[in-house]
Amino acid sequence: MSNYETPEYSVVEKDGEFELRAYKSYLTASIEDLKSENTSGFNQIFDYISGNNFRREKIAMTVPVFNELGTGISVTAFVLPGKYASESPPEPGNSRIKIKNIPEKVSASITFSGSVKKEKLDELETKLLKWVEGKNLKTSGGFRLARYNSPFTPSFFRHNELLIDVENNRHG
Repeated sequence: MSNYETPEYSVVEKDGEFELRAYKSYLTASIEDLKSENTSGFNQIFDYISGNNFRREKIAMTVPVFNELGTGISVTAFVLPGKYASESPPEPGNSRIKIKNIPEKVSASITFSGSVKKEKLDELETKLLKWVEGKNLKTSGGFRLARYNSPFTPSFFRHNELLIDVENNRHG
């Protein structure tokens, strides 16, 4: 996991499996699929970073891969390396891939291992919301799943996180 670049953040508060994080802005390459169980989004973005772009440039893999949850469509996003904050990333060869600037934000997270199953995500969403509400914070937007390992990693070694943004009214 430490071999790959991740979005830059500082831990505002740590409480067991929960963290409140202040993220710096970063760029993503993302794609939307109509079916939430579809994995073609990952493959298409992997194709982009492998050189299917107008510069034929290979882009370093980063972690995590984000999936937006609860929207009815599958949104898969790769974080682009930090060097693209000052140097524009290559234009995707696939017009479905969108480069997005993700602004600074504060997110609450819970870490878990194993396979990602709907029942587990439902349980973790409830747990994370309860923790956030206990801190008198208000959520903003939907949940994001962050996956840090390849699909070939045995499930008990996988590092995953569930995140939700919170209104930044006391950490700034």
